[in-house]
Amino acid sequence: MRRTHPPWIALLALLLLLGGCGRKKETATACMLPEGATVLAIGDSLTRGHGADGQGYAEQLQELLAQPAARPGVAVKNLGIDGERSAELLARIDAALSEHRPAVVLVTTGGNDFLRGVGEDETRRNLRSVVERVRGSGAHPVVFAIPRPSLAAAVGVAAEHGLYAELEREAAVPVIRNVVADVLSRQELKSDAIHPNRDGYRVMAQAAFELLQRCR
Repeated sequence: MRRTHPPWIALLALLLLLGGCGRKKETATACMLPEGATVLAIGDSLTRGHGADGQGYAEQLQELLAQPAARPGVAVKNLGIDGERSAELLARIDAALSEHRPAVVLVTTGGNDFLRGVGEDETRRNLRSVVERVRGSGAHPVVFAIPRPSLAAAVGVAAEHGLYAELEREAAVPVIRNVVADVLSRQELKSDAIHPNRDGYRVMAQAAFELLQRCR
């Protein structure tokens, strides 16, 4: 005979499931950005602003935050390095967190791994470890999704790598989706095949700004 459970048990299970989903969402979006806080932009050439003559996304984000109605007391620190792979970012993240004590950390990494044939599992592990180190320091991690190399990307139709959606889903990490891929799919927003120009970085800065404006 099939055992049946009282209706209240099913209701309790549903409430627990919904409560767990709420906590995951809160983990992904909870962000404190008080006056005087530091936002650390760290990663590869997309962070450094290659191709924009000092007007990369970090510098333009600083301009947006400095507006009177935004977060004028918040400082953006750019620690981008051209050509950096995820393993190299992981190797320096602790020192950067210790030195700058940021409230929020914006990360671009993975693109050079994809271009140089680093295994996806290694990139995935490194990215998750970076996120864990950021969280362990008390800061809030945010990751830009990066396109995967492909024939379509070579002709200007970029699509982000699936590991970023996986990271967002499984680790409850805020990921800025479909921004870098969109920029690198539009010739007028690129300085070369894999880097935005000043206008492209402006799109990235605006996306980060909108996310940071939701911080408390």
